[in-house]
Amino acid sequence: MTVPSSELANTKACYLEFNTPNRQTHFIESAFYLRDDGTLSAQSKGNFASPYASLRFEHHADYSDTPLKPKYTPPKLTASPKKHPVIGTIWGMRFKHLPPKTIQHPSYRMPGQIAAVLQQHTLARLSIEDIHQTIVEICDLLISSVPNNSLPQYADDQPDKRSERTARRHFKAHMGLSPKPFAGLNRFHKALSDITRTNTSLIDIAYDHEFADQAHFSRDFREKTGHTPAQFRRIWRKTETVRFLQDYENKPTLRLGIVAT
Repeated sequence: MTVPSSELANTKACYLEFNTPNRQTHFIESAFYLRDDGTLSAQSKGNFASPYASLRFEHHADYSDTPLKPKYTPPKLTASPKKHPVIGTIWGMRFKHLPPKTIQHPSYRMPGQIAAVLQQHTLARLSIEDIHQTIVEICDLLISSVPNNSLPQYADDQPDKRSERTARRHFKAHMGLSPKPFAGLNRFHKALSDITRTNTSLIDIAYDHEFADQAHFSRDFREKTGHTPAQFRRIWRKTETVRFLQDYENKPTLRLGIVAT
């Protein structure tokens, strides 16, 4: 089920996930935008497990006069309960490494500075390009607020001569998770993409992503989403309201586009 991105402005809700420009890739894994009336966020029981720490700025439609609310979330191994569907707008980013404290706990000035960035752009028509440019500027603003010596520096091309135990400890200190659960979460997200975007059977998805069997896949998926794979696929297919943007692949900055029509 697809919809042209030219119809984005006429949709009830949308979720856009972007790749970051080269100047941000050392720090930010991806950036995202969610505009929702409860349709998209009501599809799941909770917030999914994720290998990446994230920071988002929320604007609730019911409290239009209140400033953007920042919320930092560390990496998490299991789904967390969702108190209520999102009704409003969220601008967010996921980090390749645990961000410094100045990002985890933004200063009181940061929401106002981001609100000023949003006011510089006309987002009423919901152009993908406008949204992308806006979120790039928000990420630049966050990075500029961190002293250079506070940003993580890694020499990934250098051989690691430390012991395996020390390497695991070092990995966890910078990522928030040990290597094995981190890899497991990445596997889960790839399987999640296949469930929602393809007609591949669940058995084939389980084996494609190297789960021991379908039962192992179901247990792992339920732990990370609150649903079994079959339940989750049914939820997303029971109506024709949720669709993927058909031409997002022609826009290299757009990693994923989902709309509710």
